[in-house]
Amino acid sequence: MSPSTSALILVSAVLLLSSATTSAYNVTLILEKYPDYTEFNNLLSKTGVADEINRRQTITVFALSNGHFGDISSKKDDVQKRIISTHVVLDYYDVTKLKQYNTSKGPLTTLFQTYGQAKGQQGFLNVVVKEGEVFLSSAVKGASMDTKVESSVASQPYNISILSISSPIVAPGIDGALSPASAKQPNAPSPAGEGPAAAEGPKQEEASAPGPEGDGGATADGSSELSPNANSAAVKQVMSGFGLIAAAASFVAGL
Repeated sequence: MSPSTSALILVSAVLLLSSATTSAYNVTLILEKYPDYTEFNNLLSKTGVADEINRRQTITVFALSNGHFGDISSKKDDVQKRIISTHVVLDYYDVTKLKQYNTSKGPLTTLFQTYGQAKGQQGFLNVVVKEGEVFLSSAVKGASMDTKVESSVASQPYNISILSISSPIVAPGIDGALSPASAKQPNAPSPAGEGPAAAEGPKQEEASAPGPEGDGGATADGSSELSPNANSAAVKQVMSGFGLIAAAASFVAGL
């Protein structure tokens, strides 16, 4: 076999590995199907948060419909990115799973926490379930608990869940204009035993249980499932890609 043919095999193996590690979803393409979320989708792309979402395998996005942005659009670009990244949780949650959320696990970890810019609990969200409704807030002490999870927009168990919320979640101090002490008190206090977890030392999120394979149709919360879980297939493709690369490299070295 000629050197040029060997090189072609090696390039093909690299391309195979690259395709195997591609995300199982594209949040921008998903939201393009829903005109009510055009502004939110544009903001995800503008800030680069969409690319960061697409590089992950398991994610929940709390999306704002058009006209529910408050004053986010008037803030500086870097502040917009900080705020939007707190609307992205590093685990899969649909409405049903949130309603069963156990506060003893601690607050939810957001994408903003990974930036290394969060002060105190700015990178975490608290969850309160009150009379069958789910409310969210920043885990910063004194943050307002008035953002309600309204419905599921789209989901692909157990990779991505997009949930509609009633108002922005803005951590006190995240825009440099507020301090945690000046934040207003929660508007929707939780009943005993269901309040936000203590701010210090959030526990690590437990991994989501894998869903049933070949599970199509509607999800548990009534949203439409986009496609089956692609994690196991992607892992097999990655291992296959590494095997091809190793074999091609060994062959080229022997020429």
